[in-house]
Amino acid sequence: MEKALLLVDLIKGFGQEGYDDKMYCRNVEGIKKNLQKLLKYAEDNHMLIVYCCDSHEKDDPELKRNGGPWDDHCMKNTEASEIIDWLVDKKEAKPILYDKTTGSLEEYDKTSGSEKFRINKRTYSGFYNTTLDRLLASKNVGEVYIAGLVTSVCVQHTAADAFFRGYKVNVIENGCADVTKEKHEKAIEYMKENYAAKIISLNEKGGINQSMNAKEAGHENV
Repeated sequence: MEKALLLVDLIKGFGQEGYDDKMYCRNVEGIKKNLQKLLKYAEDNHMLIVYCCDSHEKDDPELKRNGGPWDDHCMKNTEASEIIDWLVDKKEAKPILYDKTTGSLEEYDKTSGSEKFRINKRTYSGFYNTTLDRLLASKNVGEVYIAGLVTSVCVQHTAADAFFRGYKVNVIENGCADVTKEKHEKAIEYMKENYAAKIISLNEKGGINQSMNAKEAGHENV
């Protein structure tokens, strides 16, 4: 079985200052170098790389206008929904979109040799009403490594859905960030205890180590 790296909401609205003051997670600065090393590690080890990105529409239930908890954010076809500049050229990630009528994958360039893809999601999980599961199955993926923003919301819900679908789940502890250290650590422990997630940390050379708990990886969240 193959492995895949799921990069959750590493988009401008959450991870790049100047796009959404309410949603920007400033603790991303503490993991920025780790994410760059993680991406290189995945590329060097020929892992499938999938960017799971908020791309909201006006009728999404999580928005306040529809009774949800959040203001409009990372709306479809806005800069806030674009992958952060310091991580990847947004043109590299081929979009795979969910067709509500057929549930099929839209056509995408299969001749480029790229193993980087973008999944547009409309709620917390990278799996819910997206083609992520089908993409992973088409690549014979049985194990996922998850990193991104924010730990206690979209990372945790993506990990839950991966676990429910039978994937082996690994969470890159020092490749995730939350608005507070406490929320981050609580989410890490929850995923470890409830989803049998292995907690992984990047070492200084860019390799990965297994960590026993959230505090061992030297996370820089405040």
